Amino acid sequence: MSRNTQDLPLLILALDFGGSATKAIYYTFDKKIPASLIMEPEVIKVPLESVTSAKEILGATSPENIAWVNINGETFAVGYLALKKYYANAGLKELKYERAIAKTASAVWVASQKLRLGCNFQLSLACLLPPGELENKESLGEQLKAVLANYITPTGPMWVKLIEFKCLPEGAGIYLAYQKRVGEALKRKVVALAMIGYRNASVLISDRGVVAADGKTSDLGMIRLLERVVAKTSGQTPSQLAPAIVAAGSELSPVPLLQLLRSTGNANKQQELQQIQKAIKLARSEYSAALTSWLSQVIPRQVDEILFCGGTADYMKKELNLHYRGKSCLWGVGANIPKQVDQFSLLGRLADVYSLFLYFSQVVEKRYQSVGIRGGDF
Repeated sequence: MSRNTQDLPLLILALDFGGSATKAIYYTFDKKIPASLIMEPEVIKVPLESVTSAKEILGATSPENIAWVNINGETFAVGYLALKKYYANAGLKELKYERAIAKTASAVWVASQKLRLGCNFQLSLACLLPPGELENKESLGEQLKAVLANYITPTGPMWVKLIEFKCLPEGAGIYLAYQKRVGEALKRKVVALAMIGYRNASVLISDRGVVAADGKTSDLGMIRLLERVVAKTSGQTPSQLAPAIVAAGSELSPVPLLQLLRSTGNANKQQELQQIQKAIKLARSEYSAALTSWLSQVIPRQVDEILFCGGTADYMKKELNLHYRGKSCLWGVGANIPKQVDQFSLLGRLADVYSLFLYFSQVVEKRYQSVGIRGGDF
């Protein structure tokens, strides 16, 4: 099971526990070829006997589609398996860190399968949490260290040594990329970073280069808009609505919405389409009012720049620019993501975790260089 620590490979992993998807960037310390990993957000506790049948299809599909972990005698299906086989929910009303243990253990296993690392290696891990949940980061780190040291997966036991853990607020990756870009100029500005995602909206304030410790978090993610649309339509779900609504854009293009129609007759289809468009228009207006009202309470008037990031911020760009007309609003801030990394075309949704990964991997590199350890020596 164990080898000398110096002989173990090192996996560097950055995780974003998003409400719509778990997003990860990873590579091994010696090869440094970054890749992305996307998993559905669902997690559910199930009997061990129920998931062991997944071994029978191992190799017939990608590991992220059959992920489960057994932690301290409890078994959790994660991602696609949890969604499709067990009809699990995304846990949007729970704190993100509560599901982070199973999601992290699963992501580590999936990455190990893709990189053929085996079951015994080292891990340097960085992750993102809403500012309102950062008080749990020490507990999360301690729990992860204990769990990863010995848990069970579809391919058997895993013994992963967590040697470094860093937990930063959502938006930190974007901020670090922006800081690197503007340099000393940041010390002369008040900058607000608004991360608006599927589940949460968070704001960090940087005053002359110092980020305030009391970042703000609300539950005003895109799910609030989707819930309003669901309430005004028939037979729709947030997961079905989200991609179609985003594709329809601010002009409510009908083509992406056609896939949502459940009616069969042409006349009924047209009526249903109009109903959906009307529901989206009203929900978007209501959501915009709620979101901008909250932002006005947490973003100071004297702010010099506002950095908007997250998939929902991109979707609400028209309304946010209008609300903050006269202010310097920046979009698309962050490191440029190579196409071979963004294989799922997530674009801005991947920017925060990718920028975090670039920062964290450099931190790990410098740390091991400083103690005379080179890539490939693990």
